[in-house]
Amino acid sequence: MPYAEVDSQTKLYYEEQGKGQPVIFVHGVMMSSKFFHKQIPYFSKKYRTITLDLRGHGQSSKVEHGHTVAQYARDLQKFIGLLDLKNVILVGWSMGAFVLWDYVNQFGTENVKALTVVDQSPSDYIWPEWEFGAFDFETIKGVMQAIQEDQNAFNSDFIYGMFKEQPDPKDHEWILAEMNKLPASIESTIVFNQTAVDYRDTLSNVDVPTLICFGSVGFFPVAAGEYIQERIPGSKLVAFENSSHLLFLEETEKFNWELDAFFSGV
Repeated sequence: MPYAEVDSQTKLYYEEQGKGQPVIFVHGVMMSSKFFHKQIPYFSKKYRTITLDLRGHGQSSKVEHGHTVAQYARDLQKFIGLLDLKNVILVGWSMGAFVLWDYVNQFGTENVKALTVVDQSPSDYIWPEWEFGAFDFETIKGVMQAIQEDQNAFNSDFIYGMFKEQPDPKDHEWILAEMNKLPASIESTIVFNQTAVDYRDTLSNVDVPTLICFGSVGFFPVAAGEYIQERIPGSKLVAFENSSHLLFLEETEKFNWELDAFFSGV
C-alpha cells in the first residue's frame, strides 16, 4: 500500500492507476478515497488517476494535530510535490472543495490545470445575509456533541442525508465503516473547522477552468453553485437532478461523462 510522508508523523494513504494527465480526487469530511471507487476504473483508462485519504481519514495516519482545512491544503501541496505531479486537475467533493480553494489561496494555480467542485457551498455556516449554509450555531453545537457522545449513531444517520433515495444496505454498511475510521476527537475538530471557513470572498482567486457539479436535492441548493459560477470567470455549472450529495455514486455515468468531457476540453 503506497503512502506519502507529508511530515515526520503523518503519512497519507493513496492509490493511483493509469498514465497521462494527473487527476486527483479529494474526498469530503469524515469520508475517504474509497468513495471514488466508481471513478477509478473509468478515468484510469485515459488519466493518471489518484485518490488519497486526508490526514486522520481512511487509512492515513491518525495524528491528533493539523486538522484544519488550511493544513489539509498544505498536505495536498506537499503530496503533489512528493509525487512530482505537473499541471494537475483537482477534483474536490464537499470539504474537498474547501481544500482546493484553500490550496489556491495559499499556493496559487501555477501547477493546477483545472478544478472541479462537487456539491459544496463556499461556506457551510449560515452567516448573516448568507442563506446557502448548512449549519447555524445551535446545529453545529449539536453535531459536535452527537459525534462525541455516539459517533457511530451520528455517522449512520448522516449517511441517509447524502442520498436522494434510500441507500442500499450494503452501501450504508461500507460507508459507515469508512466514516468510523476517523477518530471521534478528530471528527468533531475538523467538522467545526470546515464549518467555520468562508471562501465567498476568495472564489475570484480561481483563474483556471472550473467545473461545478451540484445535486438537486441535498445539503445545498443549486443556487449555491450559481453563486460560485458567477464568481469564477468562465466556469460551468452542471446540476444532477437525481442526486443529493453523493452524485458520483447516485448518477455515476453522468458524473464520469461530464468530468471526462470537461477534462478533455482544458
